[in-house]
Amino acid sequence: MATTYADLDRAPSVLLVGFEPEEESPIVFLRLRKNVLARGLAVSAIAPFTTRGLEKLKGSLLRAAPVTEPAFLAALADGGPDSGLDAAGLAAAADLRKPGAVILVGERLAGVPGALTAAVNLARVTGAKLAWIPRRAGERGALEAGALPSLLPGGRPITDSEAREEVAAQWGVSTLPAGFGRGTSDIVDAAALGGIAGLVVAGVDPYDLPDPDAFLQALDRVPCVVSLEFRHTAVTERAHVVFPVAPVAEKSGTFVDWEGRERSFETALDADAVQAAGFGEMPDLRVLDRIADAMDVHLGLPNVGAARHELARLGPWSSVRADARDKTLRGNPADLPKPRAGEAVLATWHLLLDEGSLQAHEPFLAGTRKPTAVLLSKETAAEIEVAEGDLVSVSTEHGSITLPLRIADLAGRVVWLPTNSKGSQVRRTLRAEAGSRVFIARSESEVSEVEATA
Repeated sequence: MATTYADLDRAPSVLLVGFEPEEESPIVFLRLRKNVLARGLAVSAIAPFTTRGLEKLKGSLLRAAPVTEPAFLAALADGGPDSGLDAAGLAAAADLRKPGAVILVGERLAGVPGALTAAVNLARVTGAKLAWIPRRAGERGALEAGALPSLLPGGRPITDSEAREEVAAQWGVSTLPAGFGRGTSDIVDAAALGGIAGLVVAGVDPYDLPDPDAFLQALDRVPCVVSLEFRHTAVTERAHVVFPVAPVAEKSGTFVDWEGRERSFETALDADAVQAAGFGEMPDLRVLDRIADAMDVHLGLPNVGAARHELARLGPWSSVRADARDKTLRGNPADLPKPRAGEAVLATWHLLLDEGSLQAHEPFLAGTRKPTAVLLSKETAAEIEVAEGDLVSVSTEHGSITLPLRIADLAGRVVWLPTNSKGSQVRRTLRAEAGSRVFIARSESEVSEVEATA
């Protein structure tokens, strides 16, 4: 565990990049707030505007339009009077050079070419610790299990010959290929071209992907789609075979938190009793193991105990992990968008309570959600002749979202929308991501009372 909660408790300063802790990791937010109130922890954030969470942390805003984060991180690494930083930026640069400083990056930063490389470089230059805070509960565990195309179990880089030899010995094979596997986008592209004969999809919400329609159209081209799910989705509608699998309460397993700390759990509901009642399902691990057996590929993982034993025998990777200086892993900064009048650069992220799959059919929880609104600066609002509370339409060639306006301290020609909230489902409607160029205009249409107040 390279960076931990204990480091946050000791840090003189914390920089947030692509990360809104109140919405994306409330436990981290509460720990930061405790230290802000108890000992005056200095918090700064590279973000489009001052969020309610940043106000509670008494933090400093380092205002940055989407996709400009790499340039801002490079300026902080420079830290000098000619870096182009304002007073808040210079103060943040100085704070990062104090012993024990921490940089926290969120999942959104991975969508900005060159940003993670710039964050690693900033940590090296300043000596600050660096931590990635995933928004979803299982993401760190998935990485440790080797779920990226560049990784093997234990977080081993597939390009390392020693790592391949260790895993090959555990699996009883002579060798493992050194090349990268396919990532999600590679799989979607291959499926769309008819290059995949069979595809297993487990727990994927199409509307959480950058281009949901492209993913669903690709599924339609696959001759055999197998879905592992515990609720009806757009994937199960297209699947040729659906295996209903047990939810978390009916199986055992392990979550890994952002620190790398394992949190194992046992079955909360007796699976045998539930199945005897006629509605229990198999854990997904057992389903995958039996599919493999039917294909004469014997994984030897009939239950979670066997999986835990195998991971324990392998252990975590103790040598050098993937190096951000490796040119094969480096992302080059994207060209900065230049919106004209009537256009804006989109900023967006998920709110804690939104239209997420696991929040469906929870009307009382939904009743506590924040009002859905579109955010613009006062200057940009004046440019399109709208005022606070007016309806503003944000659109692309694929669709339009119309919401009441709230004025915020955004940069000029930057617009913010919640990613997946009532009346604002950015990926489904606009097929856009943070950094996309969108059209903004006064809207004369009406928004339903539910959308305006949800």
